[in-house]
Amino acid sequence: MKDLLKRYQTVAVVSSCVAIPLVLWVVSNSGRDRVHAPERPVLMAMGKIQSGNDYLTGNASNFWTHYVDLIHTEDENESLRKENSRLREENIGLQGILQQNARLTRLVGFKQQRPIYQLTPARVVAADMSPYFRVLRLRIEAETDDIKPEMPVVSADGVVGRIERVAGRYCDVMLAVDPRSKIDIMTQLNRSRGILSGVGADGSYDAKISYLLRRDEVEEGEIVVTSGRAGTFPKELPIGRIKSVDTKSFGLYQTVTVEPVVDFSRLEEVYIITGTAEASAIAGR
Repeated sequence: MKDLLKRYQTVAVVSSCVAIPLVLWVVSNSGRDRVHAPERPVLMAMGKIQSGNDYLTGNASNFWTHYVDLIHTEDENESLRKENSRLREENIGLQGILQQNARLTRLVGFKQQRPIYQLTPARVVAADMSPYFRVLRLRIEAETDDIKPEMPVVSADGVVGRIERVAGRYCDVMLAVDPRSKIDIMTQLNRSRGILSGVGADGSYDAKISYLLRRDEVEEGEIVVTSGRAGTFPKELPIGRIKSVDTKSFGLYQTVTVEPVVDFSRLEEVYIITGTAEASAIAGR
């Protein structure tokens, strides 16, 4: 039995070796418009393999393309960020220059409107704004030995204060809103007189007018100017605007609060009044 199986097994192998090439030859030489049964599983298997290869190849290509695009986009974004930063810095610089030019133009205008005053320019370098000591430190912009204590300091808006002490090219200014300051003033409209000094409140630059008689008519919004008396400040320099008026039903004086015309928190350039042309002419005789 085993010999019989071996004999038929040998015959089957030999037959297969002859038949399979013959079938493949027939199939390959038959019409190309039909898929024969022996071809179908081969074509299906090869199609799946080719589809998988195409999918993997396509995805790999797309991934690489997107990766390269992302690198280029990131480089472009970084370049744009740097350019935007540079433009912002230039814009800020230009705004600063324009604001400085505007301030200096106003100072020049102040000087041209008051040619009688001898003015020395100075720049604010520091500030002490505690409630009871409101002081600015200035750097004098000109070589001069003429700066002395008690000289008035002004800006394009009005009165800043007066020199308290001098050290070389630097000096300290007691602001008009310092509680220690006392400035003889009058209201611009009704010419009512009083003494202006700082309130000394935290977060406020307000001042008050003392010794303003109850019978004197003053209004909110009215400008307060220097009276020119007491010799420190020239006459008619604006110093503040009346913020509130409290006229009591008793006593000699009324309570008046004044808001300064100078914005001390943004002050950068000032003038020191060292004298007048008339005084200089008299001294030169």
